[in-house]
Amino acid sequence: MNANSFQFPNVLNRAVHNFESALSKRMFYVLMTRLKKGHDLQIDIHKNLWIEVPTALLRQQHHEILAKASDELQSAKFSFLDEKNQRFNKIIPFPVVQYQKRWGHVKIKVEPEALQYLAQLTSGYIWIRLKSILSLNSKYSQRWFELFMSKKDFGEWKNVEIEYIKKLMQIGDGYKDKAGFLRRVVYEPINEINEKTPLFIEYTPINNQKRPILGFDFTIKNQEAKGEAEVFEKIERYYDELHQLKPHEIAQKMQNLIREYELPPRIYDEMVTNKTLLNAVLEADAKIKAGQVTIETTKNRYMGGVIKRAKREASSSNPN
Repeated sequence: MNANSFQFPNVLNRAVHNFESALSKRMFYVLMTRLKKGHDLQIDIHKNLWIEVPTALLRQQHHEILAKASDELQSAKFSFLDEKNQRFNKIIPFPVVQYQKRWGHVKIKVEPEALQYLAQLTSGYIWIRLKSILSLNSKYSQRWFELFMSKKDFGEWKNVEIEYIKKLMQIGDGYKDKAGFLRRVVYEPINEINEKTPLFIEYTPINNQKRPILGFDFTIKNQEAKGEAEVFEKIERYYDELHQLKPHEIAQKMQNLIREYELPPRIYDEMVTNKTLLNAVLEADAKIKAGQVTIETTKNRYMGGVIKRAKREASSSNPN
């Protein structure tokens, strides 16, 4: 089985369904962004590929929460079945995930055999769909999004009955309250799709006298992606801009940051000699400008806290 066997909806989407938390989805997205851009990739002596995902971008440093998100990440797998020739191939893309206090990143090993499939996820239309799916918090939203994308060219999806919806969403008798079922499985997920993806879904209930709602007629339209998907775009732009800077541009940027955040002049010299400090300040500045940070005091005090944490991390990793 080769890369041509890859089918996006059947293989990747089943893996993405295991990402219940926003943190595991963000971890996967940042990992894929670094893989796509080819930045900060590490090859060990055994020729294993490792990718570091900064906890600053994950907005989380608590080891128990990171461990749970890592479990979800490792639940993703590629599963290829060839019934005709009675063979299969099952691949766990991320077999090792490591973290240690004050590292400042989660370290993830990539299975070599998975690379050819992961590479396809970072190209063109598939990449757009991946970012949309990962922006959705509900597993029902993710499933609806797949279904609507598969029918987008038709522009509509008629006579979708309640019992068929339960089958599609793999729901048994878990919802005794029909109003709760409609809210959690239909209304809220579709509202989330409309808020966070390029799709805009309109629905009309199908009614009769005995059963108020038998199903739905759906209309499928396009719209500009927004919400959490924009956060992912800003993370990607941050990596593009940061790694394109030339030495004199970095120096100029450091001088601008000193003025903008009213930092002591000595911080400039420290950033020149301390790459960890420089990266921490650049990342914090990027997040502030992307609107990912809510500053409750002043920009000067916030950046001062960033600098202190970066210095502590640098000193703990280099005790001598």
